[in-house]
Amino acid sequence: MKLKVFVLSIICLVLFCCKPEPPVDEWSITKKSNKISINAGILKRKFWVSNSEVYTKSLKVNGKSLITNNRSDFSVTLWKAAPNKEPQGVVNLSETRIEQQNTEQNLTDALQIKKKENHFNSTVEWTDSITISGVHLSDVFDCVDYSLNSNNPGQNQLKISYSASQETQWQGLSVQIIYEIYDGFPVIRKWIKFRNNGTQWLKLGNLIIDDIEVDESYGNKTLLTPDSRGVASSIIAWSNPSASTGFIAASEVPSKLRSVSEKGALGYNPDFFEWVLGPSESFKSEAAFTYAFSDESYATISSAYTTLDRCVESDFKSFLKEKIFYNVEEKQNVAPVFCSWTNYNANINANNMRTAADIASRIGFKCFQLDAGWSDTGPGGGWAVSTINPNSCNFPDMKGTSNFIQSKGMKTGLWYSVFINENEKETNTDKPDLNSLPLIKRAGGLGLSFCYDESRKKYVNEIVYLNKNYQADYFKQDLSNICYGDIAQGHESRTLKESYLRGLRGLFETQDKIHRINPNVWLQLSHEIYWETPGPAADIAVLKHVDSYHAAPNEYWGAGNRKQQVNSSWDYDVDSLQQKLIQGAFRARNLMYAHRGLPLERIEIFGAVTTNFNGSLTPEIQDRQICSWLMGAPLSFSGDLSSLTEANISHYRNRFDILGRLENDYGIYSCFQFSGVPQPTDEDWHWWGKLNKNGNGIVVVMRGEGGDAARNINIPWVNPGQKYHLKTLFEGKDLGVYSGAKLQKGNIKLKLDPYSQEIIEIRASN
Repeated sequence: MKLKVFVLSIICLVLFCCKPEPPVDEWSITKKSNKISINAGILKRKFWVSNSEVYTKSLKVNGKSLITNNRSDFSVTLWKAAPNKEPQGVVNLSETRIEQQNTEQNLTDALQIKKKENHFNSTVEWTDSITISGVHLSDVFDCVDYSLNSNNPGQNQLKISYSASQETQWQGLSVQIIYEIYDGFPVIRKWIKFRNNGTQWLKLGNLIIDDIEVDESYGNKTLLTPDSRGVASSIIAWSNPSASTGFIAASEVPSKLRSVSEKGALGYNPDFFEWVLGPSESFKSEAAFTYAFSDESYATISSAYTTLDRCVESDFKSFLKEKIFYNVEEKQNVAPVFCSWTNYNANINANNMRTAADIASRIGFKCFQLDAGWSDTGPGGGWAVSTINPNSCNFPDMKGTSNFIQSKGMKTGLWYSVFINENEKETNTDKPDLNSLPLIKRAGGLGLSFCYDESRKKYVNEIVYLNKNYQADYFKQDLSNICYGDIAQGHESRTLKESYLRGLRGLFETQDKIHRINPNVWLQLSHEIYWETPGPAADIAVLKHVDSYHAAPNEYWGAGNRKQQVNSSWDYDVDSLQQKLIQGAFRARNLMYAHRGLPLERIEIFGAVTTNFNGSLTPEIQDRQICSWLMGAPLSFSGDLSSLTEANISHYRNRFDILGRLENDYGIYSCFQFSGVPQPTDEDWHWWGKLNKNGNGIVVVMRGEGGDAARNINIPWVNPGQKYHLKTLFEGKDLGVYSGAKLQKGNIKLKLDPYSQEIIEIRASN
């Protein structure tokens, strides 16, 4: 579809040379008098611009207006500092601290938090607040300018600039609204810059980047990433009831700082965002964008085949990967990954990890990740602390352990936390401490600041050192710090609320620097480091900087005593463990599906439990795990490997070998089709596709507790005029050759027992 649109745009560009008006489907930005038009394929946005206001007159998709007559466009609140000086951080808050302690709720990791009251006062007050929007600019600004730029091939920018030039209390302040379009994609991306060229210290808050209001006729709302734990979804679609026409509203604001209104406005959460703007300082917001879709939606034999779903699984994902996200396409995929946390907990050592690594290698894991417990925590102990040195008692020869893992054909992965030993907090007597204030204490450590350059350098240097010294190529980064803020004097934040965004941006900066030093290192962030535990869903912002994201919550369904290896003291009901293992697989599918607006191969769901107690882990349950995590990629398996039988090991190996071949032949991990088929269920049947652009790959089929004994499986994503050869990979049955048209109609009928599954391989045939 994207290629077709691109070809049409080239044709229209040629025709433009002979016509006075641009074609309607050209990617262009034009100005006529006070009117500005942005054309991005089927997406059109028109503005009114004058010295006193800027507002969106219309936002249309395929000629249909999708927003109300909203005249705001953006909004922000400004304050002045009194007295007029820079706010200062605090020097010592040793008595003001947050203490964290691990706990568990409903088989999910959680934290017990003890907070002592804060007793610090700001050195300034914020007064004379004023709220401005696109139609109240004359209260502050008196001059407007605009420019059109094409800095990169295939990208065009519109910049609308307002400034305060007269002798007013806001003199020297300017705001620049930037819109950007990308040839071939029906998308308009927007962000805002503020600059203070005056002498007054200011503060920004209540910032709405794109203040639009969706018309009620297009008010059908579809979340494409989760909205949970007080964190708004980063990708939301607005459409008509049939989901045939509408747009996807996407925010690049990170973590809990994101705000999405009930009517579609995108901005910052006012509870967690503000920014101090001193003389000669500037602030650039994160971006927000709208991505249009319009085509026919219709019914299949099993579900609605909507334009929205087809857009998400194809062109929208292509835009994210090509224009927004950190590129991982050239990297060797690390899946499947084994993590040592479940059942080993922090009680890992060279002996049990070598035993586990040997089994993991026999199973076919590509990466073996040593979780918490490998590092020397220094005086006072506590597993939460990370250093560059191994625990010499448990890992007397860390290089030897890492070499052993790599000799088994796996990458070495290491857990790394944001907590440092208390003795490390001082860089030297002339500089501020490395830790954040108020103090954050956990298991013998202090939270490291990401609002301080020296702290970020330490963080980067240590991961780079571990990569070079132990050839560790995969890092799981963990534990909570940023969500408590940092107002230490000498660090970069001037207010506690400002420090949240500074901390998140600082964390992203460390990831970018590590990638620049060694692009081959695989960096994973946990939901906990991204805010708290259980923490935020994956979002657009985080995948701009890391290879993968460890989504919340951590769950241990079927692991028994998840802090111990299997032993004679265990007294569990095997049937109950099996039901929990099945439940864990279903919860993983549900969570991945809730993230379907993002590339699922970069979302890690923890974790498929590899623990067998008295036969609890059957071959059928192993297959259910394999299929469930294959909605994305098998990035997280964790459990007591020493409890597995030879039959377990052989069965996992067989299945991982199948996945390895399929990934090598078709690149299945980065594919996901869900349009026109049932959503995840453990009561009936559901299935999804992992077909590449040539229509080759697999369809994963799962039956729940009920449903018919046999079911017709429709495959909407194939070419109707192409022939395909199909075979089942678990049963090993050749299904024959079918036309794409017959596959779309559901001419394949599959028989499965309750709680069974199958993988159908599909290859184009002559």
